[in-house]
Amino acid sequence: MDNYLILQKTHHVHLKPDGEVCNRLRAGAKVYPTQTKGKWTRITWRNGKKKGWILLSSPNS
Repeated sequence: MDNYLILQKTHHVHLKPDGEVCNRLRAGAKVYPTQTKGKWTRITWRNGKKKGWILLSSPNS
């Protein structure tokens, strides 16, 4: 997992795209994108222990 993103703003993490909110990540969090579905991106954080979907408005969000 070498390619990671550092979030520029706070994001709500969902269990599924358009699903229930399960967590929140603050700006500056380091996340690893694993899959993309339209505007939704599946991410992991905390060394892969936590997983979820976030809605990215741009690639550098």
